[in-house]
Amino acid sequence: MGNTTTHIMGRLKSATNDLHRMAEDRELQRKLVKGTLPRGLYTAFLGQMYLVHRALEDRIDTVADRHPAFAAVVRDYHERQGQLEQDLTFLGADPDEVTAVPAAAALVREIGRTARDAPVALLGMLYVLEGSTNGSKFIARALHKAWGLDRGPGLSYLDPHGDLQQERWLAFKRDMDAVGFSEAEAVALIDSARLMFQSVADISDELIEPVSV
Repeated sequence: MGNTTTHIMGRLKSATNDLHRMAEDRELQRKLVKGTLPRGLYTAFLGQMYLVHRALEDRIDTVADRHPAFAAVVRDYHERQGQLEQDLTFLGADPDEVTAVPAAAALVREIGRTARDAPVALLGMLYVLEGSTNGSKFIARALHKAWGLDRGPGLSYLDPHGDLQQERWLAFKRDMDAVGFSEAEAVALIDSARLMFQSVADISDELIEPVSV
């Protein structure tokens, strides 16, 4: 590939740190961590993330043969649609009836555009969503205490890897760094990761304070 980036994970972390902190500081996320988010809002958030994951995972499946990075990085356990469907059904929501808030609809459109114009950049979005599982384990514990939910239905999206969390995250980091992305690809990965952080923050804000459509 010519000049390549061998430490993309470090670059992604440093280049998105500001938006990462901003996304974690949304009111919805703060209430999740404390276990004080109303159950209805939690269900609504899972619904929006279901739409996001469905779009991203479907697009990755479609473009996986267009860059060797997908085969090198993406594993079956990175797919979360099934877990989200299970959680939503457990919480009394129909996944097929979830309607996107404006920020989620915009993100789904951007996922489609990225798949068309710079497919490898979808891995930057996956980086954000997969990285979030490191902190969401603690949210699952908070909701377990608040609502008495055990590991499994209702919390499976927040704690998808269970005891394999660290092992799988280290594997993701190792595999991403081993790809050897070009500089142009690295920039595209960073841009898409920043977009994902901003979009999740916007989705969270719109759920807390619904916008007029």
